[in-house]
Amino acid sequence: MSIKEFKIPLNNNTAVTVTAYLRPKLFEGQLFPGLIICAGGSFKHLSQRENTVAALAYYARGYNVFSLHYSLIGDFTPLYPQPIYELAATLGFLRKNAVKINQNPQALAVLGFSAGGHIVSALAGTWATVRLAEETQLANKMIRPNAQLLAYPVTDLTGGWPKELAEINKISETPELINTQKLVNKTTPPTFIWNSQTDEAVPLSNTLNYVQALVKNKISFEVHTFSSGIHGTVLANELTARPQKGAADIDHHTASWFELSLQWLSQVLPADDDKKQQVDN
Repeated sequence: MSIKEFKIPLNNNTAVTVTAYLRPKLFEGQLFPGLIICAGGSFKHLSQRENTVAALAYYARGYNVFSLHYSLIGDFTPLYPQPIYELAATLGFLRKNAVKINQNPQALAVLGFSAGGHIVSALAGTWATVRLAEETQLANKMIRPNAQLLAYPVTDLTGGWPKELAEINKISETPELINTQKLVNKTTPPTFIWNSQTDEAVPLSNTLNYVQALVKNKISFEVHTFSSGIHGTVLANELTARPQKGAADIDHHTASWFELSLQWLSQVLPADDDKKQQVDN
């Protein structure tokens, strides 16, 4: 395994750091699918269980994995749209450097946990817009996610989390970026989404209403709502269990989401059957 840190510049004179877990190629021209992770943490910190342990789990199954250290509350006031720009810039950077890192540029998925799911779903609904291309100075095709995965996601900042309007305003004062369910359109990528019915932190409506938007726009999706499980279980096994939560973080049925996501990704991402595949800079 090669672990690298990339500092990716943005056109607004800022930069974002990405930790990359890169697979070694076994033969000339070998390319790998890639997964960008936006961890949760209430926009106040980044969960290392999601940013690191989940990253290594996907790496072990054949992926280049990129953990995005996106900006948090306090870095910008309000926070949005900076994290969306950072995710877009990361997609553009990885495509521009695809050959160097053995990355299939047409097989880049994004995974958002909890609050990170709001960032991912926001980009999924805006990547094709003229406005985002102008604001990031990146061609739309360069910032397109080939697939999105949302794990116990926040999709509506008025949908039960955060609790206070003042907290919402710290995240976004842009009306169209409050509820990403309203951003779903015909260009939204195929979506894998899961949560637990007993999640008391992020209401179930965040998932169900987002799925309804996918249905309305005829977007391919797979959804799993598990009957048990608390918020933030990540892999829902011993590897990601929090000491203070103990057995409550371990649910072997809910843990099946990970294998299901791998099966789904194998269906929606293109296979590495064209070793000369590239995109324009």
